[in-house]
Amino acid sequence: MVGVKQLVDDNLLAECANAIPKQSKLPQFLEGVSVPLYCFGSQPLMDHESFGEHLGISKDEASMLDTLLLAQWEDRTMKGIFRYDVTTNEIKAIEGRKKFLAQLNEAWNMDHLPKLENNKAFQQEGVFELNSMKQHDKLLLCVASSEKSTPELIASAAVPNDAMLIFINASPVEYGHVLLVPYQTNSFYQFLDASCLEMAVRIAVGIKNCCFRLFYNYSTDASHLYFQACYFSNPLAVELMPVDTFYGNAQSGMRISVVTDYPIKTLLFESNQKFEKMMELQELEHTCSLSAWECGGYFLFKSRTEFDLATEKTMLKQLTVVSIHDEDFKAVKLLCCNTARMLGF
Repeated sequence: MVGVKQLVDDNLLAECANAIPKQSKLPQFLEGVSVPLYCFGSQPLMDHESFGEHLGISKDEASMLDTLLLAQWEDRTMKGIFRYDVTTNEIKAIEGRKKFLAQLNEAWNMDHLPKLENNKAFQQEGVFELNSMKQHDKLLLCVASSEKSTPELIASAAVPNDAMLIFINASPVEYGHVLLVPYQTNSFYQFLDASCLEMAVRIAVGIKNCCFRLFYNYSTDASHLYFQACYFSNPLAVELMPVDTFYGNAQSGMRISVVTDYPIKTLLFESNQKFEKMMELQELEHTCSLSAWECGGYFLFKSRTEFDLATEKTMLKQLTVVSIHDEDFKAVKLLCCNTARMLGF
């Protein structure tokens, strides 16, 4: 899982090694579609000297991107597109040291993404089975880069290449729950690469809202790559834990730390531009599967009985089961240090 949030001080996005993405066919529902288009300025994210300016960030005002996203989300709420009103769900703090949170969400459905057709050939190519009208309503806006020096908002435009499509999650976990789907050259990504990660980070920083969290869950069942994001009014439990820095470079401001006293082995990456990236490492062979927000300490329950009986002990057990082993975690830490040195951080 990768979570991204805005920091108060300056931070930097370390460039990822480029990977060649496998892509799927263009779904027909995008043909002829016009949506609100938010364009970032041309200045690269890595240029920290004027990092805030090129994203259109003001210290005193809500960002344009944040306002647009929430306005579009509220519009879909008024149209009744969501399966339920997530703001009415009961939330409680779990008694204990870790400050876990639990939500009772009896209507929640993990199958929030469009399903593939049953034809095996279609499954291999990742073609969507969509109701075009319903899917148009779920598409909120599109975010892309531009050649202009300053950001701009276009009220209605065709979907450009190298863009991020932002859809509602019809089964939201929290307020403002959306899906961010990277899109390039008439196709969707199936694997994470540096360009779509950078765009996701741009969006997280451009939102400029301390409640906004961005997540990435890798799934072998997904037909395409996507991020999830929503607004949490309180910090996640993992964000409240102390950290122990094991790699630091004063010149670049790059720091890699271990989140201590937490059941899942967790790394925190920080540097000289405005974002923080947390990575929770999970073992795929375990039968227990947790979402990205559950790894962070925010648990969902579909049953009133399970919700009422939830304890810190049971949550700690779930988190411990999916955590990577100590020896493997040491290898990951060593790999991070070697990669940071190789990239000059």
